[in-house]
Amino acid sequence: MKRADVILGLIVLAACIVWLAGRALLRKDGAYVVVKQDGELFGSYALDEDWEIDVRSGNHISIRDGVVWMESADCPDQICVKQGKISAAGSLITCLPNRVTVQVAGGGIDKSEPDAVAY
Repeated sequence: MKRADVILGLIVLAACIVWLAGRALLRKDGAYVVVKQDGELFGSYALDEDWEIDVRSGNHISIRDGVVWMESADCPDQICVKQGKISAAGSLITCLPNRVTVQVAGGGIDKSEPDAVAY
């Protein structure tokens, strides 16, 4: 391995560390959760309160300790359940078969609409 290869590897490693640190420092937690079904607003819920939400399509959403997640869904693939917990503004959980979106909004980034959702 040449000296230039080692230097290039260290530069790439340093850039990755700086990027990850900046991302962690600039992350803003959301203030509320927007739930939509079929593109229509189902409800808006404070992220700092505990909620159990049953969406008509068979999805169960939980909000606890400042995070939100899809607890269960009656869709076959369960991808929305496997997405895990989110709390950062702009984060999104989507259940495509049931056409349900769960988005964290507020906290400096106001994105009440998802960038794109395909049905």
